[in-house]
Amino acid sequence: MADSSNSLLKTAVERIRGYLDDPDLEAKYSDDYIVRHIFQPAFASVTSRLNNSATNPVLKRLTFPLVQSQQYYQLPACVGEVWRLAIIDTAGNVTQEALPRGLYNYRGPNWQVEGNLLSFLPYPDKNYSDLELWYCPSGDFQPVYGASGTGLTMPSPYTQVTFNLASAVATLGSFDRRPGAYVGQMLRFIGTGTGSVVEERMIESWEKGVSSNWVATVRRPFVNNTAATSFEIAPEGAEPMYEAVAAASAMKMAGYRKISGEHFGMIQAQYRDAMKTLMDRAANVQMRMPKAWQKDTVDNALGQYWRI
Repeated sequence: MADSSNSLLKTAVERIRGYLDDPDLEAKYSDDYIVRHIFQPAFASVTSRLNNSATNPVLKRLTFPLVQSQQYYQLPACVGEVWRLAIIDTAGNVTQEALPRGLYNYRGPNWQVEGNLLSFLPYPDKNYSDLELWYCPSGDFQPVYGASGTGLTMPSPYTQVTFNLASAVATLGSFDRRPGAYVGQMLRFIGTGTGSVVEERMIESWEKGVSSNWVATVRRPFVNNTAATSFEIAPEGAEPMYEAVAAASAMKMAGYRKISGEHFGMIQAQYRDAMKTLMDRAANVQMRMPKAWQKDTVDNALGQYWRI
């Protein structure tokens, strides 16, 4: 059997119950209910605050064609912040970039986000086959934990994992069936036995396959857990992250339980402490380039790049 104590989702649920002195047996709210309705919105809230301070955000580069005279383009799920639209050469250099402008700019806004659509005004004047959208994921996804590896296949070089949703067992949460929903999150494999290795890899893409299959592609291959095993798709395994989400979840669930103001204040203090630790870590992890407004950017150095 897999060591479920290494599941961070299960750990978070245990902490939520601990904050509220909630029993595991004959509980009013099941672990699955807590993951779906408490943990999930709490994590989205914590992530939103974190992204404003982080110097190490996850960036997804999505290539799509820009079509002449077409205004609207569908954005993938869970787009939190759009950073840039650019054309990249084979060496990774930005050769052209589409810069946004104000809505009332005399030349038009160029591009802007409208709900889950990307809008271009004025319309593109020609076709571009390789425009890249750079965005930071929002974290607004459905986490899932599976206690068995049934329904999982992962051929060499162990960068693509196929989940057959007809047979993959979701013990906690549910699979998010929106293409791109898990981009930037962690696919974690929990090996069997207490001496096993827990591996987590960042998800690069999450796409619908054939029949009931969904395919997760990770940025770096798995090394130890290359056979079917327990899994979870969840946030990165940072201790302050899960402590902050657990405390935020407990505060949300406190409204269900109608706890005292003193008890709520204690949980709130723990939440603030965990958020301070989490945001300090994220703001300083890339210390050579701390979070700051930079002067030598494409926005200031006019003419440095070709514009779209």
